[in-house]
Order: sequence, then C-alpha cells, then structure tokens
Amino acid sequence: MMKFTFPATIVLALPTLALADGEIGDIWVYASNGNLVTGAWDHSTGEVTNPFSRVFAAEFGVDPAFPFSTDEPGIGSSLVGTTITMGLSPTLGVWNGSGFGFSTSTLMGEYGGQSFQTGTGGAFSFLVTAGLDLHAEFTLSGPGLTDPANGIYLATFQFSAADHGSSEPLWVVYNLGMSEEEHGAAIEWVQSNLVPAPGAMALLGLAAMARRRRR
Repeated sequence: MMKFTFPATIVLALPTLALADGEIGDIWVYASNGNLVTGAWDHSTGEVTNPFSRVFAAEFGVDPAFPFSTDEPGIGSSLVGTTITMGLSPTLGVWNGSGFGFSTSTLMGEYGGQSFQTGTGGAFSFLVTAGLDLHAEFTLSGPGLTDPANGIYLATFQFSAADHGSSEPLWVVYNLGMSEEEHGAAIEWVQSNLVPAPGAMALLGLAAMARRRRR
C-alpha cells in the first residue's frame, strides 16, 4: 500500500507576495534522485514550462452542463511503464481573502472506475503510457450533496510509485464563480506561503484528526 504524508491543507493569514513558481499549467511527473517530482507542463506543445511547480489552478463550470465539475489540471509524465498513484488529502480549504479556512464542502474525484474524496481522503492509480494526457474528473458538492457555494477551494495531492520516493505535496486552487483577480490572489498566497513552508499548515490536520476521533 502506498503511504502518503500530507501536511494539513489550512492556513495562516500571512502577507501575499509575488508568484514564486511562474506559469501554471498541467502537472508533469518525473523522477529525480530516486524521488518523484512535479513540474508545470503545456500539453498542447509538450513543453515542460517549469520543472519544479507545486501549485496548479483549475476552474469549475467551464462546461455549463456541469457547473460544479472540472477535469483540470491534466497530468503527463515521462515515466513510461510506471504505475503512479495520486493521493488526495482529506482536508479541503476555502479562501477567506487572506488565507484558507476549513471547508465543509467535499471535492470528489473519479478516474478509471476509481473514486476518492476529501473528508476521507483517497487515491487513484494510473499506468504511464507514451503521450499520456490524463484528466480525472473532479466535482465539488456542498454539505449533504447540496450545490456548493461560490468560492476558491484548495486541495492537497501527492504522487507515489514503487521504487520511487513520494513527491512533495502539491496544491490545486479551484475557482467556482469568483473573479480571476480573486483566484489569482489565492494562487499567489499558496505560492508564497505553502510551498516554502508546508509545515505551517499542521494545525488544521491536528484539528481534523481530533474531530474524527470525537465522532
């Protein structure tokens, strides 16, 4: 069984700085020094635009028929023949204008008959083939499967594979119905505050564990 070691997904209100990772694109997974590493990838050109990206972005509702779903970001990889597992942290954050707080909404994912969601966490696996351009489906729902509130949501992921060390955590900043300026501000916050110091989010993980124990 793959073991994922996520930091918590939430949040200290720290000042927003300039973007640290440059352009945001799809996720590129490769190996370096025995460990999995993520970069930003332009699937239309095949170019790796940033070899060390850990923050990505997506918009819900690009297809109006599915207003709370997205299949972005996509995933590509150079590790042909390797089975990679992408794990999802159980915590989901929501933007409050100066950081991320705990969200009661649920992000659900599905790929190849495998399903996973925040709240419980989970993972899906895929075999890397030549020309891979994988797009899992992610859907946001409110409490009790109601329609979710507009907002900017933060999910934490991590890649693992046999014979490789797990990747560092990566984050996807999802936008539902908010302005591009607000989405950009949230992305900048993640770039500036979570990538250099992911341990700063440990408090939410401890709180989530305490809630589960009480239940």
